[in-house]
Amino acid sequence: MREIMLNGYIDDEVWFGDEITPDALHALLYAEDKDHTEDVHIRLNSYGGSCNAAVRMHDDLVSYPGKVSITVSGTAASAATILCMAADHLEMTPGSLWMIHDPSIVAMGNVRDLKDAIHLLEACKESILNVYETRIKVTRDQAAAMMSKTTWMDAQKALEDGFIDGILTVRQAGPTDCIVPLADAEKKVQDWIDRHKISATVRRDPIPMKEGVLYEAQTRTAAAQEEAAQMETETREPVASPAETIPTSSSSSGETSQETTQVNMQDHPDDSPTENGTPVSQLQKRLALIMPIEAKNAKEQMYE
Repeated sequence: MREIMLNGYIDDEVWFGDEITPDALHALLYAEDKDHTEDVHIRLNSYGGSCNAAVRMHDDLVSYPGKVSITVSGTAASAATILCMAADHLEMTPGSLWMIHDPSIVAMGNVRDLKDAIHLLEACKESILNVYETRIKVTRDQAAAMMSKTTWMDAQKALEDGFIDGILTVRQAGPTDCIVPLADAEKKVQDWIDRHKISATVRRDPIPMKEGVLYEAQTRTAAAQEEAAQMETETREPVASPAETIPTSSSSSGETSQETTQVNMQDHPDDSPTENGTPVSQLQKRLALIMPIEAKNAKEQMYE
């Protein structure tokens, strides 16, 4: 029996580096060097994701020639529960969590657009119930009510309601069983919802592959931070460089003397931009506001 690990959010494509996709699952199931009729065991930990992607993965597992068993080790929440319904045998470790809730989308537009979004959500919920109904022991209406109020279940409750077939009692090779804190699982689900709200508005290019390994989401974060730093540099008030020292004054015996270091701007026309994009003429005006009168006169003589 082949072992497959699925750990991450479910999505149609890879955007942040921590997703599992229908294409990735298909590639694992039908790898060229594997027997495609061999039984597979999937160890799953997922806080949900795209309903569409989960249905595609569900259908791929249903059509797989060999038997499919799934062990929830951690959490199966939201869309991940749809995928799980494809298993010939579905079990949870004693410390794992199971969660079902109503589907959600990001919608905008006029009244008709929003009404269409509501109809889409209603249809999506019915399709999820169609999948649940092939296994669950509670009625369809009971399952619908459980979805509406967002229901978290431990392994025993999930077994009683028929969402799973059993609870793993014999320790097997692989990750050790653990108890998942409910607060941590809820936060992970909310993280997906928050991420989806943003990415639904602005979707960036998928993260590329390199030597068979996905770049971490930090790659995208680092690029965004670098871009933000560059923008800040371009808009920041100019700071005098060592070659542009503001004149200083020193006092002795009640007399004031001026020591002015030459500003290397002769090569710039008055309206040409400096390296940070600010015209020299604007820099001169700003310097004039903070320079003593004598220093200002000395500076003006430099450009005559």
